[in-house]
Amino acid sequence: MKAKILLVEDDRNTAEITRDCLEDAGHCVICCKEAGRALEWLKTNAADLLISDINLPGISGIKFCEMVRQNESTATIPILMLTVLDDESHKVESFKTGADDYLVKPFSLKELAARVEAMLRRQRFQGRVDRALKAKDIEVNMDSLEVLVKGGKVKLLPKEFDLLVLFLSRQGRVLTHQFIADSIWGYDQIATRQTIKVWVHRLRKKLGSLGRRIQSSMGKGYKWE
Repeated sequence: MKAKILLVEDDRNTAEITRDCLEDAGHCVICCKEAGRALEWLKTNAADLLISDINLPGISGIKFCEMVRQNESTATIPILMLTVLDDESHKVESFKTGADDYLVKPFSLKELAARVEAMLRRQRFQGRVDRALKAKDIEVNMDSLEVLVKGGKVKLLPKEFDLLVLFLSRQGRVLTHQFIADSIWGYDQIATRQTIKVWVHRLRKKLGSLGRRIQSSMGKGYKWE
């Protein structure tokens, strides 16, 4: 399915090969060299996916990601971060500010295309679920991204929100580690069992007593009971 992708990259060579790769896959790519211009474009245009370098002139990619997430009209757009910095601190910072995935330069064009397709697939999945998901003492509004636990608002990070939506849309069913990895992370080697365990733990903690409803299933995965 053709998607409109906004690419924010100041390196001309990287921008060109990324654009060509995604256009060959059938997508429409809009290129900006600076985050400020990208933010202006987003005021009057819609994007299905954002790809941004971390090291940008002016507004950094991290700050750009944060600003996109804080804007109600752009808060749900998937974001893929690009960087030459392959260290854990930058990955963690990217995810904390709302990035959905992370790719280190130089990257394989096949991997880029696969990650983009996985992110778009997850976005389409979220578009198919009910706009309001409910279980006992919990409600998720897919339009406002609001989570209510026993009537009180709970703020979740994007990955935590996606996990909760996945569990609530399949209540009572065991979701394997592989299924969770494919649904939430897609083509991403970071999504090991330990990674999933950490994110499930964080979600449980934010849900308080309701977190106990996310049950581990004999090493196979997790389910909302």
